[in-house]
Amino acid sequence: MLHMLSFSPDASRFARFAARERLLPTGEDTGYAWHAVLSAAFGADVPKPFTWFPPRTREGGSGGRLLCYSGHHLDVLRVRAEEFADPLFLDILRMDDASVKSMPTRYAEGRAFGFRIRVRPTVRTGAGRDGQRARERDAFDPATGEERTVVYGRWLAAALARHGAAMLDARAEALQLTSLLTRSRRDGHGQRRSTLGPDVTYTGALRVENPALFAAVMARGVGRHRAFGFGMLLLRPS
Repeated sequence: MLHMLSFSPDASRFARFAARERLLPTGEDTGYAWHAVLSAAFGADVPKPFTWFPPRTREGGSGGRLLCYSGHHLDVLRVRAEEFADPLFLDILRMDDASVKSMPTRYAEGRAFGFRIRVRPTVRTGAGRDGQRARERDAFDPATGEERTVVYGRWLAAALARHGAAMLDARAEALQLTSLLTRSRRDGHGQRRSTLGPDVTYTGALRVENPALFAAVMARGVGRHRAFGFGMLLLRPS
C-alpha cells in the first residue's frame, strides 16, 4: 500500500536548522536538508520520493508544504518519531498537522493522467572500463547542437517508458542548473560534496501502458537523487 503524506512544516525553524548544520549548498537547494530532517525523524522508514513546495513569502513560517510517498501509514511513522526522534525534528515537521491519503493500488491500462514531476536528467557513463566506477553527467551535451529542453524531454519520455507509461506531451515549467549536496561513498567516509547539475520541473500528460510497472514507479520515483527532492510523480486528471 502506498500513501501520500502531506506535512506543513515550520519553514523558519527548518531554515535555521539547515543553516546551522551547513546543509545548504551554493544556490541553497534544500533537498539534502529535508532528507536529513526526514531521516532523523523516521530512521530506516524515511519517506521518499518527496517534493517541497516552499512558502510564497520570504517570511517563511508554516506556509510551505512537503509531500512524500511512503509504504507506511502516517500513524506508524508518527509513533516511530514520537518514540525515537529528537523533538527538534517533530517541531520542524509539525507532526500534529500532517495528513495522509492512500494511493490507488492499481492503475488501469490505457488510462491517461496529467502529471507534474521534478527531475535531474543525468546519465551514467564509464562503468566497467578498467575497473572504473560509473560517473554521472548531465544528459545534455552541447556538442550535439540540440536544445536542452529537447534532450531533457527525450530523457523523461524514455524514463517513463521504462516504467510502464507513455509520455503524451510535456512542458518544462522550470529549468535551471542547481548545486545538489550529497554524500560521497567512494572513500568510505561519506564526506559531503556539492555537484552542479540539471534541475527541471515538467508538467504534461501520460498514458499507463503497464499497470504493474507504473504502480512501482509511483512508489520508487523517476531518475536519480530521489531521496533529495527529485523524481516524485504527482498525478492529476487528464
